[in-house]
Order: sequence, then structure tokens, then C-alpha cells
Amino acid sequence: KLKVTLRCVTPLARVRVRHTMADAQSKRIEAARGSVAMRKEELIEALTNKADYDNVLKACANNVKMGPFTATSGLVLEYYLNVATNMLDKQVAAPITRMTLDLIRHAFKPPPGEKALVVGMEMAGGVMVGQCAALCGLTHPDMLEWCDFVYCRKDRKTTGTVQQLEGPGFIVNRKPDSPALKCIFLDDALSSGGSMRDGAKLLKEDYNIIVTGAVYLVDRSKDRASLPVERLGTADPILRDAKVLALYDLDEVDKHVPRKS
Repeated sequence: KLKVTLRCVTPLARVRVRHTMADAQSKRIEAARGSVAMRKEELIEALTNKADYDNVLKACANNVKMGPFTATSGLVLEYYLNVATNMLDKQVAAPITRMTLDLIRHAFKPPPGEKALVVGMEMAGGVMVGQCAALCGLTHPDMLEWCDFVYCRKDRKTTGTVQQLEGPGFIVNRKPDSPALKCIFLDDALSSGGSMRDGAKLLKEDYNIIVTGAVYLVDRSKDRASLPVERLGTADPILRDAKVLALYDLDEVDKHVPRKS
């Protein structure tokens, strides 16, 4: 005989489940708003050149454009953090790249036998990943055995190869049904996380590449403090298991911004 046990879910149990789910959602949103910047002490410990920390920080602070400016979010900004141009500054481009590679090796080195893919999106991420690919063999030769680099356009080319990915052939020829591949997302500044969310969805849907980590130069965490949940890209389920890190938080950069007295 087949015995069937029926469990009666009481109204109180339902309420508890709803409260548990609401608490979990609240914690995810709180985490999505928080800063992802590395602790200074931990980051410096991971750097091959400890002086890079202060040199890059000061360069970012000195490269701001004083405002006021109105951001896309509607916020009025005292200054514009022109982070991407630092990566084309011949005095600081190499230290930024060295720090980025240091952090990837420190936080995202895969287990023996596995590979890591570093993906740079659009202009800023594309510059970063290109510089990482160029410098890696000189400053971090050990990473060449387990790390590959690729650039991803926001939109696929409409002429020529009509490619969206640029990099080694075994990566650019991937399809939605290719074996799953983990990647680290690169970009200059994290704000709402919308670009990372959109990039993660594109990579998963079109190439079965899964964003499991991300590295930013600066985290503008204050931008997320009062952002409506529906615009909070960092809270999207596609990024739920992604480990997101930044070299600096905007608050740290702000301390060094030159202001007229």
C-alpha cells in the first residue's frame, strides 16, 4: 500500500516563510548597495609594487574634472571622475595594469588545471583588458598558463567578421551551446552595476560565458545608496554568485581630490 503523508502548512508557517524570503532579499539588496573596494591593507599585501597604491590613487584624484555635472541618474556631482583617461596616461597606465593583474591573481586564480577568462567590455574595459594582455607576460608570466583575455563589444559588428568578441579563436568562436566557461569582468568604474548586469546576460546567453567575478578601478558605491531597486544592477540574479572587487572606493579618491581653498 502506498502511504501518503499530508503536511498541513499553517498560516503562521506561511508568514514565517514570507518573512524569511523578505529578509534574504533585504540582505541581498543591502549587499548590492555596499562598497566592493578591497581593504587597503589586504590590497597592498597583494601588490607586487606597494608604491602603486598611492601613485594610482593620486593620479585618479588629480584627473577629475571639476563641475558641477548632472549624472544620468539625476544626481548633481561636484566633479566628474574621469577614470578611463588614466589608463591612457603613460605615467600611470602600467601601474594600473599591474595592480589589476595583481588583484586577479590574488582573488581569482583558479584551481590547478582550470582556466580563467578576463573580459573587458566597451572602451574602458577594452583598454584595460588589452593592457593586461600586453603586460601579463612581462610582469606576471605565471598567469599566462591559466589566464586568457578577450574584448567584448556592446553590439556585434555589422561588417567584416561581424564578431562581438575579439581574442583567441577558441573564445571568439563560442556559441550558446558551448561548454560553460567562467570569466572575470573588467571595467573602470562601478556605479549602478547596470553595465555589468547587461554584459553578464549577453555573455551567458550568446556564448555560455558566466561572470563569476569582476574587477573595477573605482567603486562609486555612494551612487547606489539611494538608487531605486529596479535600477540596482548589482542586485540582479545574474550576478548573485559573482565576486565583485574594486581597487578603490570613491570615498578614498575623494580625500585626495584637489580643491580650491
